[in-house]
Parts: sequence; C-alpha cells; structure tokens
Amino acid sequence: MSVHERPPFDARAAWERAAEAWDDFVESEADYYRHEVHGPGLLAACGAVDGLRALDVGCGQGYFSRQLARSGARVVGTDISEQMVERALRHEITEPLGIRYEVLDSADLLQRWSSPEFDLVVGCMSVQDMGNPRGVIRSVSRVLRTSGRFVFSIPHPATEMPVREWERDADGRKVALRVDRYFDSGETECVWNMARLKSHWSNPSWRLTLSEWSELIRDAGFLIRAMHEPRPDPETVERVPELEDCARVPYFLIFDLMPTPAPLEITEPL
Repeated sequence: MSVHERPPFDARAAWERAAEAWDDFVESEADYYRHEVHGPGLLAACGAVDGLRALDVGCGQGYFSRQLARSGARVVGTDISEQMVERALRHEITEPLGIRYEVLDSADLLQRWSSPEFDLVVGCMSVQDMGNPRGVIRSVSRVLRTSGRFVFSIPHPATEMPVREWERDADGRKVALRVDRYFDSGETECVWNMARLKSHWSNPSWRLTLSEWSELIRDAGFLIRAMHEPRPDPETVERVPELEDCARVPYFLIFDLMPTPAPLEITEPL
C-alpha cells in the first residue's frame, strides 16, 4: 500500500478499547521509556514554554499535556478517543493545571480553530498512530503561528523495522539488535503485549522511512530545525537497568519543525 493513502483502519475504536490499560500503563510508571527517556527528551526539545499557548495532538490520557502545563504553558489537548479524553479530564480534576481537553481528530483541527492560534504544537509518540499522518501535519500547519514550532516524537525508523529482534548470549543478555526490511513502509499493526501491561491490545500505526517523514514534513510547509535522539544517561540506566538497550541504539526520534518562511518580495532591482 502506498504511504500516501489513508489506511482503512479505525484508530478511534482501537484506542477506545485500550484507554483503561493505557492509563494504568502510564500512571503506574510501567512505561519507563516514556517517563525516563522520550518524555523528558520531548520536553527538553520544546525548550522554554512558559506563557506559550500549546496544543498537544493525540494527547491520550494527558501525560505530556501535564508536563507542558507544569512548565508554564497554556495547554489544549486533543484526542480522537472519548475514553482517553475522559481519563485526561479525571487527572485534571485531581491536579488542576488549567488544561482544556477536546475530542477531535488531529487531521481536522480547522474544524475547531479557523486561524493560527498556537505558539507550539506537540505530539508525544502519537502522530505515527493516527489514521492520516500526512493530514495531521498539514492540519497542524494551519493552526500554528508563523513564529511557532511543531515538535513531535516517533519510534526511530532506524530501529523500528518489520524485522526486529535482540540477539542474546547464553545468559540472556542483549548482544546486538538485528533489524531488516527498512524500506517496507506503510500501514502496520502495533501490538502491545508486554508482561508489564494490565491487559493487551493492538492499534493501527504507520511506519515510514526517514525520507518519507521528510517528504510529509516538506509538503505540509515545514522545515526541520533539528532532530533529537533521546537516550538515558549512565545514572538513569543504573537506576532503571531495563533502559540499557536504548542507551546503545536509538529507539526514539524527535522532530523540531518550523513553518517554511514566505519568500521575500523584491520590489526594486538589486
């Protein structure tokens, strides 16, 4: 299937079913990659957010929306799943941070905001799991101010491949990560079956190569300011040994985007 076509899966239904288990996974801190690696990495990539009007697309149960709000941003979170938004609202009641949550497909932001209103748009490991990532990035470009930034994280294309397996030694220690079929991209299924989950589920997802992500970004009118590959430092690995693998190879990639500047209008000969 072409990566430019909208896939025929129902992302909303998948995340509605997963909402309870997902909330438990995040809040119990069983999702240590989120709490220790890519979550802090994404917040660092956002820089100073105090006073900024920020939109968190695919906010889920509000984990990253709360990180932004605690750092001083004025946050709106959107998600396609009513169940996810309901859980985000519960956290807002428990810890009021002034976050507003709305049920909305991130490819349809113009249905809610008809003009650029946000200084910062973020996506915490969410854009790849949306039904129409091309439409999402274009939609974000319409609600972001010209001076704003779109910062989002995804699984790293260099290690998140159709063939992916750790080679282990006789004691079960990870020796090397075997990967293959990098160029097999498009619609796929993300299966959540780790033992640390309260229950298991699967959701539709997109796997794109770096060049395909770059194409989507360019076509939506963005330039890449920077890319980040967050990893745990030695102290964090010592505290959470399960993170040793992603201190060796990149598991996550963060894009830091800015709108493409309008061309200069030259009214007089140079």
